[in-house]
Amino acid sequence: MESNYSVCTIDKCTGCAACANICNHNAIEMCYGEEGFLFPHIDKIKCVDCGLCKITCPANNPVSLYKEPIGVYSGWSKDDNVRMRSASGGAFAEIASFFIKHYNAVVFGVAMNQNLDAVHVSIEKIEDLYRLQGSKYIQSHIGDAYRQTLYFLQRGRFVLFSGTPCQIGGLRKFLKKDYETLFTIDLICHGVPSKRIFIDYIKYIEGKLGHRVRDIKFREKKCSWIFFNIAVNEQAGISNKNIYEYEGGYFEDPFIRAFLRDNILRPSCYQCQYTKTKRTADYTLADWWGYAGNSRMDKDFEQKGVSLIFCNTHKSFSLIKNMNILLRQRTLTEALETNKSLQYPFVMPSTRKEFWSDYSVLNFSQIVDKWFYCEKLLPSTYIKYKYRPSMMRKILLKFAHLYEKCQKLI
Repeated sequence: MESNYSVCTIDKCTGCAACANICNHNAIEMCYGEEGFLFPHIDKIKCVDCGLCKITCPANNPVSLYKEPIGVYSGWSKDDNVRMRSASGGAFAEIASFFIKHYNAVVFGVAMNQNLDAVHVSIEKIEDLYRLQGSKYIQSHIGDAYRQTLYFLQRGRFVLFSGTPCQIGGLRKFLKKDYETLFTIDLICHGVPSKRIFIDYIKYIEGKLGHRVRDIKFREKKCSWIFFNIAVNEQAGISNKNIYEYEGGYFEDPFIRAFLRDNILRPSCYQCQYTKTKRTADYTLADWWGYAGNSRMDKDFEQKGVSLIFCNTHKSFSLIKNMNILLRQRTLTEALETNKSLQYPFVMPSTRKEFWSDYSVLNFSQIVDKWFYCEKLLPSTYIKYKYRPSMMRKILLKFAHLYEKCQKLI
């Protein structure tokens, strides 16, 4: 459903919901469009045409960005349990824990509800932090989270708010000014995939299982942080290992393949204004892809994960070394090599229009066969995915690299 009145052009709308939160007449509702992305729908009866939504919209009036990061780090939580429960190195969990412990902060982040919707929620206890940990590869419903944030700030509470860069931009435009007690975290974002695709994917997995999908982990790193799995329906009490009813490798799972091939990203993501080193949040977090271990401290990094951490403001920089994070100082040049989205957005595929045309007439299994098929792996890559670092893996990799060299000569 597209909006009756336009807050901004559809191709630039990020779905940040700043317009819905700023509207004093509750005339704006965020609704899903045909491709499965949230857009503002304006109730003509409630709307008084004040224009506040258009003024607040970050697509119309971009938020000011901070200068280049003051601190650039790779790192991970010193607590292995926290690190393993996290998508990368556990930096978010440690930052959130620090603010709850030392500032009695309210922490906003994304949780999956019982209907497998990604929603922004707030927590105030460390024991609830698990709900916000881990990547969610669908765009979250902001709901009234910006309004809640303002409520807490006006009462002198510390707030830590995490989200995509466009969501942090939406929050800052909604608030209209900076607050000393507000700290924000944005992510280096690949783009947000379609909720419509995700819903159909869940139905597809349920058809294979024969029953309901009740929980999902988008980045399960039981085998590897680098070569992660998507995992469904964790089985409790079977063993001390994580057992799931369904696990799909990053190279074979239909939803991950769809996400990484970029046809299902939100239109605004292809022209994202936040894909740069000047950021919109106090902290910026991501995976430190391409990490090369060279010391004892780096043991098992392939499985446990490594975070990229930017401190973009002086107030965030002043606190980072007090947190339970093992930090390694880095340069911005090094960081740029880890994530393309620090320099430019992913390009809209030339096949996107054809994909969505097919999606309107083919069933999901046919879409999987044509568009979400498995990625072919080099033997060396498959060995890295299948086996943890060991002498056997080293031997297998030697043979695999030799085979690959011979194949190039043929």
